[in-house]
Amino acid sequence: MGSKLVYNIIRSESGTVLAVADAELLNRRFTREDGAVLEVNEEFFGDKVGDENDVLRHFDEADMIVLVGKRSVELAARLGLVAPGSEIVVGGVPYVQIFKSLMLG
Repeated sequence: MGSKLVYNIIRSESGTVLAVADAELLNRRFTREDGAVLEVNEEFFGDKVGDENDVLRHFDEADMIVLVGKRSVELAARLGLVAPGSEIVVGGVPYVQIFKSLMLG
């Protein structure tokens, strides 16, 4: 699946989640030394496969973005949404969550 990304848009009353993972990680499970587990399953990450442009179209509508995998995390980092070194690494796989913040005033 090369440079493809898999993604899912989850809408609920509380907001919209965009889940994105490097496609080759789908249906795999990763474990950290401390026992933390990261499951990249189709139920959450979906079955839509696309490139960076396909995924970027949905960034603005998301209240939360979950990214798993080197390419997925680097995409957000290039946009300035992820600080270098801020990702969590589970079984060698980077993972981040981005939350939209609304300033009221």
